[in-house]
Amino acid sequence: MKELRFPQGFIWGTSTAGHQIEGNNIHSDWWEFEEKGKIYDGTKSAKAVDYWNRFEEDHRLMKELSYPAFRLGIEWAKLEPEKGRYDLSALNHYRKIFDSLRDKGIKICLTMYHWVLPLWVAKAGGWENPEAVNWWTNYCEKAVKEFAQYPDIWVTLNEPLVPAAAGYLGGEFPPEKKSFKSFIGVVAALLRAHLNCYEVIHANTSSAPDGTAVKAGVAQAYQWIEPWGSKGLKGLYERFMTNLFRLGSFEAWDKAICSGRLKFPLRRSVEIPRLKGSYDYSGINYYFRFSLRFDAGKRGEGLIDRDSIPEGIEKTQMGWQIYPKGFYLVIKDNWERFKKPIYILENGIADDKDLQRPKYLLEHLAQVHRAIKDGCDLRGYFQWAFTDNFEWREGFAKKFGLIECDYKDPNLTRKPRKSAYMYSEIIRENGITEEIVKKYSPEAEEGVFGKSPALFQRL
Repeated sequence: MKELRFPQGFIWGTSTAGHQIEGNNIHSDWWEFEEKGKIYDGTKSAKAVDYWNRFEEDHRLMKELSYPAFRLGIEWAKLEPEKGRYDLSALNHYRKIFDSLRDKGIKICLTMYHWVLPLWVAKAGGWENPEAVNWWTNYCEKAVKEFAQYPDIWVTLNEPLVPAAAGYLGGEFPPEKKSFKSFIGVVAALLRAHLNCYEVIHANTSSAPDGTAVKAGVAQAYQWIEPWGSKGLKGLYERFMTNLFRLGSFEAWDKAICSGRLKFPLRRSVEIPRLKGSYDYSGINYYFRFSLRFDAGKRGEGLIDRDSIPEGIEKTQMGWQIYPKGFYLVIKDNWERFKKPIYILENGIADDKDLQRPKYLLEHLAQVHRAIKDGCDLRGYFQWAFTDNFEWREGFAKKFGLIECDYKDPNLTRKPRKSAYMYSEIIRENGITEEIVKKYSPEAEEGVFGKSPALFQRL
């Protein structure tokens, strides 16, 4: 029988973010951004899927589906809506959420920052304000002391280069700036923000709830980036830009963590004391591949077309390439760089009809298995996302959830999709069996099992 079994103790879970599911994050920069009509589908986060009030219902559903771990976030803007004033009701409410998860035996992966700032921080200049990292550190000290007993895994920052690039370089996210100087300043601030949060966590807790060592790190966005493969000078330029894109997308950050120094293209070499090695694990968020193609017409984009998709490659409703092999390559590259335990903290697909998701999930998990088999210390996988949610500038139009939740439905009814039940079976089996593939996505068989019987073994 064909099967891919995962190691004993492998952590399976789902992921979300506070602003995207809780609702009513009224004291945040994103709330103001939405009120200005900046969301592509014309929606606002509003009450989102109302997780804030319906967490018990969602946690019961997780328990029923045998999802043993949950990645969620806390919102700085809810905990500290005004500078120096902490909302005790919000603190107590988060504690109720964590207690509910603990009571159901669900492990907690907690994100401290997922792109959203309190409005008072944003109005003062956001991460460009020299005091912002100190404000953030004060918040971290308060939150970590309050919640230290709960998280099995800590995420200091989610995809820090995304809000830095989209908010301060590309002008797509708050505060809608287009300044390379602002971008590199914000990245430097976020590196310090990570370090300070990391140290606050270690200063206030000595172990995870299960008695193992504290696990704190960053959930970093990784794409597999490669040249299109044009001939001659065009191809040479594509290879040059591939290296530059990789550097700007994640490698410069990773090198700073490994060396403790800021380097090109972030700025001249500057040491950040104690930054070196400030990961207990490496967190990977992976969704797609970029194939960089020379295009003389894209002068404002460095003469590079990032959206071209090679023939025969499927794309998601986000327009992203589906490229499972890139997942394996990212994991291997990450393992070679850090030699730290790895957790996949996000991986998923926008698919409102649940037509692509089963195959996508199966084939990407096969690449996780392959990476473990090839020696990567990979300890857990979190599927994005548990429910449909507010997908930032895309609004509610894109559906990433294993659980369907239509924001137009006044009851916000939770409806597990086919893939939600498939994921349950994978978790119960601690692996992918031939029966699961045939039941949910027969077309994925070769992508999961390949042609080599050596793959069909326990780890």
